[in-house]
Amino acid sequence: MCKDAIVFRNKPKGVTLEAGVEYFICACGRSKEGVFCDGSHEGTSCTPKKVSVPKSKPYLICLCKSSENFPFCDGTHSMYRDEDIGKSVK
Repeated sequence: MCKDAIVFRNKPKGVTLEAGVEYFICACGRSKEGVFCDGSHEGTSCTPKKVSVPKSKPYLICLCKSSENFPFCDGTHSMYRDEDIGKSVK
C-alpha cells in the first residue's frame, strides 16, 4: 500500500480482465475512474500495480486501496465509511 493513497470508494468494482494482458491498476486512489491508472499519481509516492491474470473473467478490483491482496478485493473496504472517501487510507 502506498503511504500517499486515498480511498477512492468503499466498495470494489467488478472488471473483466483478459488473460495475458498487462494492466496498470491505480494504487493512489486519484485516477478519474478508480480502477486503471491515468497518471494521477504524479507527485505522490504511489505507482500503479502491474497485473496480468491467468484466466479471462470478472475480477473484483479494490477501490479502497487497502487490500492485502491488492489489486484484488479482500473485504478490507468494510472498515471504511462513506465519509472516508477521498481521505488517506488507514
